[in-house]
Amino acid sequence: MSALLNFIEKLENLGAFLAALSMVLMFSLGLAEILSRELLGSSIPVSLEYTGYLVAFSFLMGSGWTFRQGKHVRLTLFAPKGKAGKNLEIVVLLVALGLAVLLAYGLVSWGLGSLERGSVSFFPSATPLWIPQMILSIGPVILGFSVLGRLLETLQGEKS
Repeated sequence: MSALLNFIEKLENLGAFLAALSMVLMFSLGLAEILSRELLGSSIPVSLEYTGYLVAFSFLMGSGWTFRQGKHVRLTLFAPKGKAGKNLEIVVLLVALGLAVLLAYGLVSWGLGSLERGSVSFFPSATPLWIPQMILSIGPVILGFSVLGRLLETLQGEKS
């Protein structure tokens, strides 16, 4: 069990690193766009499109790490204590796991559909849309593993 939890922790840390990296890339692209407009008088054609991808990527990739750190929005004002609280936690974690799996499945299906259709971005880059869509699906997979880890800990009585 601890090997699985260690694997999940490594996945969460990788997701957090990739989220931070995408934020750095987003900042760099924004700065390059500003400098290009001011100094060269022209825009970088992919800046708007790729900034959008990076925003979504940073949000989704960091969600697993954020969940495990307890930083997601959570209402505990009316949460029962003891066995009832633990049972409620298990139910909520099962629902969250199901939602993470559905989100990952939806994004993968979306990406595969774009690949089959040969869909490309309407921006000047004409980026094949399956690429950012499939990359986005990694975040909910990590979130699902994070929820699974929390669920296993709750079932073992390590966290409540």
